[in-house]
Amino acid sequence: MKRMIVLCLVGAATLAGANLALAHHSFTAAYDNTKRVEVEGVVKEFVWRNPHSFIRIDVTNKEGVADTWNLEWGSSSQLTASKYPVSRTTIKLGDKIIAAGEPRRDPSIKGLRVFSIKRPADGWLWEGVVD
Repeated sequence: MKRMIVLCLVGAATLAGANLALAHHSFTAAYDNTKRVEVEGVVKEFVWRNPHSFIRIDVTNKEGVADTWNLEWGSSSQLTASKYPVSRTTIKLGDKIIAAGEPRRDPSIKGLRVFSIKRPADGWLWEGVVD
């Protein structure tokens, strides 16, 4: 009987720990989901990876100085399987893009959680929500 209780406790602890292992960070901790921002800039880096892809763009501010913005996007597998499929070669260095999404909660950090990206040069568009 004592052995059964110990096994049940170990099993319960294992299941409780599994929940933590599957946990994913909350976008609302980093991004303000009550606001939408649109920025236009030139791609300086496209990082195609899991669990999230990133695009870094130079955005010219009101003073004429380029600020680097970090755009957080979906995983490579999510983007490949999305309504508007994206590959590692879809976005290229030097592309001028317009991105819209949720801004960072800390305004000193230039960044967005991406909901749309447009490339005016050829009309390419991606829209969606990825985690």
